[in-house]
Amino acid sequence: MEIRLSRCFPEHMHHPLCLPLLFTNALLALVLPATAVEPMATASPAPQHSGSFAIPLSPNIDNPYFRVLKNESAPPEANTNISSRVIVALRNVGIQSPRGDQKLDRGQIAVFHPGETFKITGEYFEVSFKADHPALKEPSEWIEPSKNTIIHDAPEFRIFEEKLGPGDTRAIHSHAQRVVIRLNEVQLIDPRFHEKAGPGKGGLQVPDTAKYAEPIVHVVKNLSQIPLDNIVIEYKIPKHKDPVTSSTSPTATKP
Repeated sequence: MEIRLSRCFPEHMHHPLCLPLLFTNALLALVLPATAVEPMATASPAPQHSGSFAIPLSPNIDNPYFRVLKNESAPPEANTNISSRVIVALRNVGIQSPRGDQKLDRGQIAVFHPGETFKITGEYFEVSFKADHPALKEPSEWIEPSKNTIIHDAPEFRIFEEKLGPGDTRAIHSHAQRVVIRLNEVQLIDPRFHEKAGPGKGGLQVPDTAKYAEPIVHVVKNLSQIPLDNIVIEYKIPKHKDPVTSSTSPTATKP
């Protein structure tokens, strides 16, 4: 009987017919590279979307009341919770909108309400009011500021040019929540607390910057040799409708 072996089990290793098969297998192992068995790829889960489009904005200020962008205007899909937008020009501002073309000089403004669109070039701030903001805060009392010029008056807010001559003082007055666009470098103090400037003794304004400020009652003196020049965008509170022009016993709030 003829024995044919297709495989060599351990008990057949010394059988004469296994030797050629073992030699062939050894030769193939040297010639053919080993083939790695790759694990089956697992499909990555599909990205989950919240339903809102991510807008790559870089706000200077972003709180429950205001959003402030510099040299950047938010697209319509980023304005779903915005009521009005204010453009404050710094340099070379051009605006195209259904109202027509506008050129704005430094410190000039343009106000856009919900649904209005525009294109803009140049250097500027875009100050937006949050439509879903919490209840507005109020100062301890309302004393209307003097020496300012209101340049826009809306039901929700007002905008004024904040001016104060070199060495001049603005008597005690109040502010609501606001954004201040600083146009020049001046040193301000509250002379009730400080006679001269220094660390923690008032504010040195840096041009082309924006600042959010809480309600306050204070006095302001300009220590610089040039006039103060700001644009102030301020929420209206009920006390705006019945302003107090003077106060015999003001409640001072230290800045």
